Amino acid sequence: MNQVSPGQQQPWHVRPALPTRPPPPDDPLFPPAEQALARQIQEQRADDPMVGAKIGANLFYEQLVKVLQGDPNGVRAELLLGVPALLAGFACQAATWESLVMTGGYPAEAVFMVMETADSKQYPFSDPMNHLLLEDRYSVWGLTSAATQAKTDQPLPDITDLVEHVARSIGTSSFGQPRLPPPLTLAEDPLGILRAGWNRYLPLLGLCCAMPEEWPVVFAIAIQRAIEQVRQLIEPTTACAVVMECAVPMAHLPMELV
Repeated sequence: MNQVSPGQQQPWHVRPALPTRPPPPDDPLFPPAEQALARQIQEQRADDPMVGAKIGANLFYEQLVKVLQGDPNGVRAELLLGVPALLAGFACQAATWESLVMTGGYPAEAVFMVMETADSKQYPFSDPMNHLLLEDRYSVWGLTSAATQAKTDQPLPDITDLVEHVARSIGTSSFGQPRLPPPLTLAEDPLGILRAGWNRYLPLLGLCCAMPEEWPVVFAIAIQRAIEQVRQLIEPTTACAVVMECAVPMAHLPMELV
């Protein structure tokens, strides 16, 4: 496995294979009621800059529950945590691409470095992406850990160990497979969940969010709600671990998906 520096790879050709640009709120895709909601969100932003992410999180959560209720066995707690976590992780990569490369005009090689494996898959790393995933108050880790600490005084999962595990798993069959404590399991392929969910919910991000940096926040706020909802089945620190085991590898998902 070789780390590829920007100067070693010209021209830069990798980009997220999943779509990263949602339709704007005035797109005909959205019915009049949803376009009206977008206008209301815009009007409220002056008083609450996070209003779009909050409303988007509620809409996403309600839609997700309806989808999961289609399971004959009912809503599974692991998926209520795992689905928004997988989406939140990839949203960090997508938002970084859209805000800095596609909109900001920065060269991709100035934003991302890639880890290239023997089979030529390229796994992105980026300081701005890490900011959305792990470092900011409103990052996926920031919001997830805050929700966890509000429910328990137990120590948080070791996020450094998790990040190092993901880096070590690159190029192996274990990459992207969350280490969930038995008997917890997603029982579905994480990449398949991500692909289906991202295409389903990407328009919602365009409807509710003013900027790409809000995309992972939408899913992270939904994660906070899920941690509360499943607390009788999965204690908060375990729920936190489930979330981050799902989110971190999806941020580094190979930009050219097989």
